[in-house]
Amino acid sequence: MEPCTPLQALRKPKILNMSIFDWVTSLLGAGLVGWWLGLKGLQWPWFLLAWVVFGVVTHLAFGVHTMLGYYLGLNPKPERKECL
Repeated sequence: MEPCTPLQALRKPKILNMSIFDWVTSLLGAGLVGWWLGLKGLQWPWFLLAWVVFGVVTHLAFGVHTMLGYYLGLNPKPERKECL
C-alpha cells in the first residue's frame, strides 16, 4: 500500500461508504451559491435537492462512478485504491 495523499486522508472518514469531506464541501458550496442567489425559506430544500441531482447527472455525464450513483442503480460500484 502507498501512503495517503492529503486529499485521500481527508476523504477517509465515510458514512455509508461515501466521503464525509465530499458531502460537506459540496453542501458548503451549495450554501455559498444559495446565499449569493438570496434564497429564502422553502427555496433552500429545493435548491439543495437540485444541487445533488446536478452533481449526480454531472458525474454520470463524465463517466465518474460514485457511491451515490451506485446506491441509485446508475453506475457500478466505484473501485478505490486503499492507502495507509
